[in-house]
Amino acid sequence: MKEVNIAGSGIAGMSAAIYLSSKGIPVTIQERKSRPGQSRHGDYEGLENWIFDDNISSFFYKIGFDYSKIKSHPVYKFKVHVLNEEPLLVKNKEPFFYLVKRGEKNNDFDNQLYQQCLDVGVDFRFNTIASNKCDIIATGTRKASAYVCGSSFKTSEKNQVHLLLGHKFSPKGYAYLIICNGFGTIATAFKKVKNTNINYLYNCKEYFRKLNIDISNEKDFGSVGSFAFSSSKIRLPMHIGEAGGFQDYLFGFGMKMSMISGLAAGMYINRERSEAKMLLKKINKKRRISFLNRILYERLNDENMYYFAKKFSISNNPLSILEQAYVWDYKALVRWLKIKNRYEVRPT
Repeated sequence: MKEVNIAGSGIAGMSAAIYLSSKGIPVTIQERKSRPGQSRHGDYEGLENWIFDDNISSFFYKIGFDYSKIKSHPVYKFKVHVLNEEPLLVKNKEPFFYLVKRGEKNNDFDNQLYQQCLDVGVDFRFNTIASNKCDIIATGTRKASAYVCGSSFKTSEKNQVHLLLGHKFSPKGYAYLIICNGFGTIATAFKKVKNTNINYLYNCKEYFRKLNIDISNEKDFGSVGSFAFSSSKIRLPMHIGEAGGFQDYLFGFGMKMSMISGLAAGMYINRERSEAKMLLKKINKKRRISFLNRILYERLNDENMYYFAKKFSISNNPLSILEQAYVWDYKALVRWLKIKNRYEVRPT
C-alpha cells in the first residue's frame, strides 16, 4: 500500500503504525485530541506477565518498540483485601506485572510510545476527525457494560500495590490501590448493579484511609468498558484495541492484548497474511479463556474470593497459577461451546 491511515492514536494504533513504518510503509494517524494519552489521567496500569509467553523486552521488540526507553516498575508482591478478613500477601520471584503511568507527560507510557513513533516517521494529524477511509480503526470502545471510577493523586507514601475485592467495593469486579514513585491510583472496576446508588469509589477510599494510607487532593476520573467480541474474520478496515474488543475480560490487563492486535493488523497490511491469521487466532483463544474465567469469577461471593486469594498467598509460585488459568485446551473449548451464546459477550 502507498499509505496506511489509522483512526486513533492509542496504544493499539501506535503499535500498528510503528510496525508498518519499520517495513517502509508510510503511516498517518488521525486523532481527534491534540496529543496521545490526553484522555488519560496519570493513572497507573499494569502490563501483565502471565497471558503471553514472551518476556517484556521481546514483546515490545516484536512490535517495533524499544522497551529500554519506556519507564516501568516491576511488581513482585501485592496485598489482597476482603472486608472483615486479614489482608493476604501474595509474592513471586518473577514480576506479576509491570506498572506504567498513562498520560501525555514525558514519563508517561503513551507519550513514550508516541516519541518512538515520531522517530520512525509516523505522521500524526491531531485535532482531526478520522475519515471513513481509514484502513485501521483504533478509536476505543463506544459500548458500556463495565465502569471504572478512580482517582489519581500525589503522595509521600512508599511504593505499594493492593487488590480490594468484594461486592461493597466492586460488584462483579475488583478495586485496586497503586502507589509508585510518589504517584497513586485508586480505582474500582465493576458491572452496573440495578437499583443502587452506592458510591463504590468512596467505599474504597474509606477502607484504605482506615489503614492509615493517605489519599488526599485526588483528581477523579471515569471510563467505560465493553465485553463485545469483534468478528474473527480479517478484513479492512480492521478494528483493533478496544474498538475490536481486544482485552482481558477477567481483570482488565488488556494493554498487551491491545498492542498485539495492532501488530496483527500491521502484519496483515504488510501482506504477512498467514502470520497475521495465526497471531489473531492465538489472541482470540486468550480472549475466550479470559471470558470463561470472568464467568466463574462473577459467581463468587466474598467468602469464595477470600478462599482463592488465600490459595495464591500460600503458593510458592502464584504466577504459574495465573499462567495455567489462560491455557486453551480441550476442556476450555468444550466450556466455550457450551456458554458462548448464553452470556453478554458474543461474537458480533
